[in-house]
Amino acid sequence: MSEIQLHKVDLNLLSTFEALIEEGSVAGAADRLSLTASAVSHALGRLRTQFDDTLFVRVGGRMQATPQPLRLADEIAPVLRHLRLALKPAAPFDPRTTDRVFRIGLHSCPTLMAQVTAHLQSEAPNAMIEWVPIRSRSQADLVDGLIDLLHVGGPVHLFDRVQSKDLEPATFFSFVKRGHPAAQDWRVEMAAQYRYLQVAVEDQGAGRPVEQEHHLLNRPRTLGSKVPDFSLVGVILDATDFIATQPSIAMEDMWVRYDLEVMEPVAAPSSFPMRFTWSARNATDPANTWLRDIVIAAYDAHQADINRKFRDVLISLQR
Repeated sequence: MSEIQLHKVDLNLLSTFEALIEEGSVAGAADRLSLTASAVSHALGRLRTQFDDTLFVRVGGRMQATPQPLRLADEIAPVLRHLRLALKPAAPFDPRTTDRVFRIGLHSCPTLMAQVTAHLQSEAPNAMIEWVPIRSRSQADLVDGLIDLLHVGGPVHLFDRVQSKDLEPATFFSFVKRGHPAAQDWRVEMAAQYRYLQVAVEDQGAGRPVEQEHHLLNRPRTLGSKVPDFSLVGVILDATDFIATQPSIAMEDMWVRYDLEVMEPVAAPSSFPMRFTWSARNATDPANTWLRDIVIAAYDAHQADINRKFRDVLISLQR
């Protein structure tokens, strides 16, 4: 395929392309764009010439995309979203009337998520709050405007055009089921007799911080299981004799639900950095500023509260 000459691309064609991808028919795209079917067919012909590809084939009465437009769709969607945002007339932000979708990237923290959702809903009853999982490309999505606010744990390099606010470092505690033998005699030697449960998010740029501390202190641990998310820690601990060392921010719901014992870790990082990040383009956006203020304040308050609760019931490590 020859190189695309951007100055010759009609942006209206990209809107037509997007409508064809999402509607799956010329008639549907025409109705969505308030155009005639013949106008959309003509635009499709120009798109085929521009991209030197058939783009769509008819299968069972619908337009089915070929591989190239499926790839293009993922690239073009954020571009069109940015254009719409840039060209949209500025209007004062009022949380009471906004129907905006706010997307927040955060690992599973049920109690915090519930508190934040309730607060946002009370101030912005028509807004949509979407909690999105953190993935390897989350920072790229943040820059592209697909995420409004992203929680980042660990010494992770931030992309250009990403701004951040440092939070209090994560506090780690160890957890076992109620009645676990280790809780009756919590010593380094006792801990070494049991296997550990690990959450796979430690592999997502955080560099296995708990594992590193065990190595530094020469207190090796043996893994018995790994789960993909914090939300599974409680039920696994309740069914096994595993030990899990986790950041406090993620554990309140499971601590209450499964009546877990809270213990001083044999090894855990003491200054594990935590941040909330956002795209620099949203730094002064009133809606994004409103969102950041609420989420960050709730996060700080929740972490301080749960740390106090855990310390009140903490089983200290015998030295």
